[in-house]
Amino acid sequence: MTKPAKPNTMEIAGQPAVISYVPEIDMFRGKFLGLSGYCDFVSDSIQGLQKEGELSLREYLDDCSAAGIEPYTKQEKIKTFTLRYPESFGERLIRAAAESQVSVNAFIVETLNERIKHV
Repeated sequence: MTKPAKPNTMEIAGQPAVISYVPEIDMFRGKFLGLSGYCDFVSDSIQGLQKEGELSLREYLDDCSAAGIEPYTKQEKIKTFTLRYPESFGERLIRAAAESQVSVNAFIVETLNERIKHV
């Protein structure tokens, strides 16, 4: 069994961002992690991503400051639990997480969060 590929990430002004290629626009898109809102940026090069990311993050932080909004997500205490599942499910889970470009843990949490929203 192979490990899923880690998503492409880079750090811009101390803030992590996930980077993906968007073939429809033939550009790279970055999305900052750990922010309370959505902040992304696009460029056709890695150097451009750095520049556009810094600009986008600065504008996001300025907007949050002007609106009195906390720009960063608050860190919660992490809880753990044991999950038992069939071995065949594990391979499907790893594949689904890799296709979503997140870790298996993040995929499970995101999936459960979506399901809980509808309860």
